Amino acid sequence: MEADGVPVPTPLTPLIGREREVATARAVLGAHRLLTVVGVGGCGKTRLATEVARGVAGAVFVDLAPLADPALVLPTVARALGLGEAGAQPLVTTLHRHLADRDAFLLLDNVEHVLDAVDGLADLLARCPRLTVLATSRCPLRIPGEHLLPLAPLPVPGDGHGADSPSVALFLDRVRAAEPDRAVGDGDLRDVARICRALDGLPLALELAAAQVRTVGLAGLLDDAGTAVSPRRAVPERHRSLEAAIAWSIALLDDWSVTVFGRLSVFAGSWTAPVAQRVCGEPGRDVGPALAALVEHSLVEVVPAGTGVRYRMLETLRRHAAGLARAADDTVRRHADWCAEVADSVLTCPGPREAAWIDVAQAELAELRAALERCPPAATPTGLRTAADLYFFWDMRGYLGEGRDHLARLLARPEAAWDPSARVAALQSLGLLLLWQDDLAGARGALEEAADLAERRGDAAGWAWCAGSLGIAHFAGGDVDAIAERAERGLAVARQEAAWMPLLRTTCGLGLVRWAQGRADEARALLEENARLAAPSPWGAAKAGWFLGWFAFLDGDLEDADRRFRDGAAAFAHIGDRRSLPDCHDGAACVAAARGHATQALELFATADGLRERAGTRRNAYLRPHCDRARDGARAAVATPAPHGVTARELEVARLVADGLTNRQIGRRLGISERTAERHTENLRAKLGVGTRAQIAAWAAAVPTHPAAAVADVPDTGRTRTPLG
Repeated sequence: MEADGVPVPTPLTPLIGREREVATARAVLGAHRLLTVVGVGGCGKTRLATEVARGVAGAVFVDLAPLADPALVLPTVARALGLGEAGAQPLVTTLHRHLADRDAFLLLDNVEHVLDAVDGLADLLARCPRLTVLATSRCPLRIPGEHLLPLAPLPVPGDGHGADSPSVALFLDRVRAAEPDRAVGDGDLRDVARICRALDGLPLALELAAAQVRTVGLAGLLDDAGTAVSPRRAVPERHRSLEAAIAWSIALLDDWSVTVFGRLSVFAGSWTAPVAQRVCGEPGRDVGPALAALVEHSLVEVVPAGTGVRYRMLETLRRHAAGLARAADDTVRRHADWCAEVADSVLTCPGPREAAWIDVAQAELAELRAALERCPPAATPTGLRTAADLYFFWDMRGYLGEGRDHLARLLARPEAAWDPSARVAALQSLGLLLLWQDDLAGARGALEEAADLAERRGDAAGWAWCAGSLGIAHFAGGDVDAIAERAERGLAVARQEAAWMPLLRTTCGLGLVRWAQGRADEARALLEENARLAAPSPWGAAKAGWFLGWFAFLDGDLEDADRRFRDGAAAFAHIGDRRSLPDCHDGAACVAAARGHATQALELFATADGLRERAGTRRNAYLRPHCDRARDGARAAVATPAPHGVTARELEVARLVADGLTNRQIGRRLGISERTAERHTENLRAKLGVGTRAQIAAWAAAVPTHPAAAVADVPDTGRTRTPLG
């Protein structure tokens, strides 16, 4: 699962010369809710904002640099807060509701290239009065309530050595970080002062220049500073010092390192060394030495990631590197091909390593987005396959809307008809994403089109898969009779084709149809077969086990039901499935209520509600009556426990007996089997020491009834509510 919030990164170097600006920023944020740090590229906006935000408990960092689409800004904010989109509720709505009455501090970094999103940001601030935003941008956001902190370059020394100048202090700090034993005399200080003046005190330019001292020395650097301050005539004055510093760094690289630097601009976010080799390398040419040289010259940063490292470029440097990439270079195509391989791994991930492959897609999300957004018309089939193959990722990690939008946009292109197989796959994935967003008409339309196209192509397995998915879609809509015959044929075709995924889909689809039709024995048999087929996949096995857990619950086998719900919760939490996790808590809550553990039931329901709020989902319509009865019974039991050790479910049965219902009628009313209802009445006879239904009715009439609690608050047990596992 994703963390509850993305923490502010911890810088590896000290902030020098910005004490006044840090104090000013903190003072402004103490009185106002939106502060934008503005300045030219390379002046240290991110570093300053990071320092300010580190002093705020619970501050959340949102890096907007990898985004190209302004529509993704607020969803990215939501995900940085640990929210997801796993149901019909738009992620932005989930974000508004989550922040409506919460204290929150957001650092939004690199806003300038997604300025079309500022109206949404203004609306968020208006709706959420306890939200504070610190933004960095090359230009103001120009929204109500904005306060600006213009950030100038560091002061430079006048004539002389300027030992006390902030720009000199920054330069020397970075030089000594690379050469701790380097001695700096008065003559050196005068040279450093001249370098700082030549670079206008721009922090990024100073850091780049300091990285070259080991190679060329101060004198060599100073020669360039005196003759090449403006390497490009067309560069605006305010950018010339930075352009000069970048030009110095590149001039010290060999040709291969310069080529790799340009090619690395294809990455929207961070990357690993093997991926850099895959995308930017050539046969017989290793990018490793070039990557090491770029790190040494401060043109590429090393970012710790788990037990390994990733690499990234500052946005200012990435833009410069993009200008060095050759127009005829096929790096973009190789990047797209690599993203297609990542997506294919997600498609085929069901198995022991499925969570690991979903994590890979999460780590490479910025690259997957970039490949899909810049997919040219001629590469539409590849883009369709990439977006379709990512279905499990879009679903499990709560990117339903984004996955849907990519698929719909690519399917609308004329070029989408070039590869019918890719079109079928895209329609199948789109249909399911629409289904989980409660767009039943859209889901059925996409799945019907996919089925028709698969049938025309002679793709029997693909048609069967669609038939099973349509069974699930009709089950969600509550009109299963219309699809029953096709779901049956789908299963027959899947058996004939002996294709694992269509069999998995059709046993589930027809099983749910039979469940909704009241044919419990057939439904159970099909879902048990589905569980056997899903066994290689921890996620699939948990999903099948969850359905069987409800059958066990309705049959009164509370031990088996509880085990399946808890096992499912552990599996869903491990893989990050936000949609399924709260369902398991609902099941476990119903079990607890049936056992008479009312407080535990209410705790589990409250946890499920909290998980749904963060995921933007709703409780399954076909299970809502069971959950509502269990919750109401638990609330009443907490108010006044039933005497004689009678459980909440048994008290419910006793009251229905008092109403004159038979065991069969009680079973239908409560959604349990007649046999289970009979077992509850036998338990009542034993606990109450009575022999007739009339005596049970008389006892029930004497037990006071209490209205359900006015609020759903859980009694305070002193324990933090956490997901099952």
